[in-house]
Amino acid sequence: MAKDRTRSLLELLIQVNREVAAALDLRTVLQRLLFAALQNVGGERGSIVVLDDNGKPMDATIVYGTSLHEHTTQQLRETVDRGLAGWVVRHRKAALIPDTSQDERWLRRPDDTLNKNGQKSAICVPLLARERLVGVLTLVHPLPNAFGPEHLELMQAIADQASIAVLNARLYTESLRQARVMTALADGAAAFSASLEVREVWQRVLNQTMQAMQVETVAIGLIEGPAQGLVFRAAAGQNAGNILDRRIPGGQGLAGLVAREGHGMIILNVKEDKRYTEADRFSGIEANAIALAPIQSQGKTIGVLEAINPVSGIFDPDALTVMTGIGGLAGTTIRNAQLFEQLQNAHQRYRELFEES
Repeated sequence: MAKDRTRSLLELLIQVNREVAAALDLRTVLQRLLFAALQNVGGERGSIVVLDDNGKPMDATIVYGTSLHEHTTQQLRETVDRGLAGWVVRHRKAALIPDTSQDERWLRRPDDTLNKNGQKSAICVPLLARERLVGVLTLVHPLPNAFGPEHLELMQAIADQASIAVLNARLYTESLRQARVMTALADGAAAFSASLEVREVWQRVLNQTMQAMQVETVAIGLIEGPAQGLVFRAAAGQNAGNILDRRIPGGQGLAGLVAREGHGMIILNVKEDKRYTEADRFSGIEANAIALAPIQSQGKTIGVLEAINPVSGIFDPDALTVMTGIGGLAGTTIRNAQLFEQLQNAHQRYRELFEES
């Protein structure tokens, strides 16, 4: 009997390893691992959170029944900070909760109330690859005491088998993202320097940002006047016309904050950020997530680049790096185009004065 159980476990682990190791795409690896865990251990839902080298969530997947939910990194961040997954991350050891209503490590959610079958059982295990914590895997069963020590043992065995595949997929994904950043910045440098006409430079910056960030709307606000207010001189994307010539008094709103402090920011959910005020809203545009970066020339902030609503629903982890890089490249080109325009205007005035005399 023991031999049969050992053989079955070995066959299962070989199967899991074959499924997850056959892919390099991180999302694919997470999905296969999660479905394998649910199928063999049990439960109605599960989640995997992948951590970077600093222990911060960088990707996540949730399966509820047979439904797959992606772009859930922000949703699970609170769980990693304060919930059962956070406890597992901090202690680097697995946890079995027979009854979630009796364990303070379980982060209460609306479906934990009694009228929504609040009592559950849960298993949470770390994904450790050569002592390197790469993530945390959680399964939840709708009934208390459904999971026991044997389920925990099986779950840990699956996690141990798949951890290397998750790490490899994470590293592969990171390398692709780094290549994407370098490509976006190189393309931006080439595109921006191809013209010295101000409006054409603005349009090139907008196009490059739209392509690199994959967002619905992009806008350029420039610092103008003695009050150092922002005036949005160019925009592209959905309802971009509602942004043009919009003025924000100096220091107001998130754009004003970025202009004043010279540091970019990513707001993953504007509805939950108290810093997002009326000054940040544009008519006809319902912002969900925004990215802002200073447009700088020779160390001085001359404007703000804003990207609104990623098409995928959430910004990539490298979004701020890309925005900051584009803002730096754009700043020099925009400033050069402004100086060139001023020089042309001065020449025109001198020419007119000469002709009149």
